Amino acid sequence: MIEDIIKAVLQKLNQKYTNELRCLFIPDENFSSIESLLKVDSKEVRTIGIWGMGGIGKTTLAAAIFQKVSSIYEGSCFLENVTEESKRHGLSYTYNRLLSKLLGEDLGIETPKVISSMVMKRLKRMKAFIVLDDVHTLELLENLIGVGHDCLGAGSRVIVTTRDKHVLIGGGINEIHQVKEMNSQNSIRLFSLNAFKKIIPDEGYEEISNNVVSYSKGNPLALKVLGSFLRAKSKKEWDSALNKLKETPNAEIQKVLRLSYDELDDREKDIFLDIACFFKGCGSRSRITEILNACGFFADIGIRNLLDKALVTITPANDIKMHDLIQEMGRQIVREESIKNPGKRSRLWNAGEIYDVLTNNNVRMICTLTCFLKNMFLYITATYH
Repeated sequence: MIEDIIKAVLQKLNQKYTNELRCLFIPDENFSSIESLLKVDSKEVRTIGIWGMGGIGKTTLAAAIFQKVSSIYEGSCFLENVTEESKRHGLSYTYNRLLSKLLGEDLGIETPKVISSMVMKRLKRMKAFIVLDDVHTLELLENLIGVGHDCLGAGSRVIVTTRDKHVLIGGGINEIHQVKEMNSQNSIRLFSLNAFKKIIPDEGYEEISNNVVSYSKGNPLALKVLGSFLRAKSKKEWDSALNKLKETPNAEIQKVLRLSYDELDDREKDIFLDIACFFKGCGSRSRITEILNACGFFADIGIRNLLDKALVTITPANDIKMHDLIQEMGRQIVREESIKNPGKRSRLWNAGEIYDVLTNNNVRMICTLTCFLKNMFLYITATYH
């Protein structure tokens, strides 16, 4: 009986006191926008999707919101890396973790598809705050919070972070926020906090810090990784690291960015690599689609999937764009086909490498270049059609 009383009191204490955010975070317009979408005073069940490219700060934003508002709810739960955890331990394990956090006990449910009416009644009576981080599939989302989110109590809030917008649209999420890149002022602050442990660079490091920030293009992961890597290093070492980045991108950043690419099918990968190597900023969506369709890539649906996974964007003028770090990731994938021999790669875009391959009479690469020239011919034809 005493143990039961202690558990009940501790649960109430956990709800009374706010959580602590144990990561570097700078509130910006993304934070303000998501906070406004919550509408915490509304009694309806609201779901908010946080969507964007890898490393753009989706999880950190969700954690900051959770830290600020979760204490006002009867039950709260932050499940990080939901997809990875479900693959490793099974869906039932993840669902039981969610319920145990909300209801304060391990219910041992064998499948989310069948739960007792008593558990459903308890959930529907509870005003809950839930964060499901990194959800990759619609099925996973529906299993965790129900089709139509009908198992949640009045006033509940659910935040879902994902790199795939289709999951949010198919899951009936009320509001979708695409995370924007950090502005230059906040970028230098975040980088400096990681590199110098203060919000401004050390004297003499201002210009080179701005170069790193420019390279990162507002991506918080890149700012944190590079800031931590360069901490306590000399200016000469900083220069060397920046020059190296031009040839060899940072592996830790690349690993995160590549997750979305790895989920593409073979034709979608071809489309992505062609845009990264050749077509970024080189024409309208319709023209590039026509070229890629001529290569048998089913580009209409392929480009749609790249958009949903935040690998490309469309400008107001209908041009296809791509974040510089994502383009760098795509080109690095092609380089890795043959690090030391460009003639064995599927694509070439560097004029020096193309000249070198042709002057060395590399037959295999001449075949590859023939395919490239064919693509360029199709592009020119489409342009002047």
